[in-house]
Amino acid sequence: MVLDGEMERSESMSKEVTEIINTLCEKLGVAASVLVPEMARYSIARLAFLTAMQTILAVVMAVIVVKLVKWSFGNEDADYEDKALSVFLTCIFPGLAMIILTYCAIVSATDLIGWIASPTASAVKEITSMIK
Repeated sequence: MVLDGEMERSESMSKEVTEIINTLCEKLGVAASVLVPEMARYSIARLAFLTAMQTILAVVMAVIVVKLVKWSFGNEDADYEDKALSVFLTCIFPGLAMIILTYCAIVSATDLIGWIASPTASAVKEITSMIK
């Protein structure tokens, strides 16, 4: 019984989404068969660029963190507490930036995979998220 209700709701939502896409296409003067592939190409290119840039920046931040740690422990004049504090203070922001960039790269990569795997479903998801 629950499945029937969910299927009916899913079908009515699918009809609403189809109507919205058709209305949008009419207003834009573009056929729906053209809109979805264009959205897919645009999103794939955008997400590929974002993923690449975020990954590159995460690697750069990792190199900066390693160099800062080596520099901090290479200073012979400081005692252990000063070195530990120095490492903590000089690595906290690059380390946090590296973690955030890595997370963003993973999110962008999963969106990219979704667009490559199913452009139509991703386009519908994108359009319905715009509507909300």
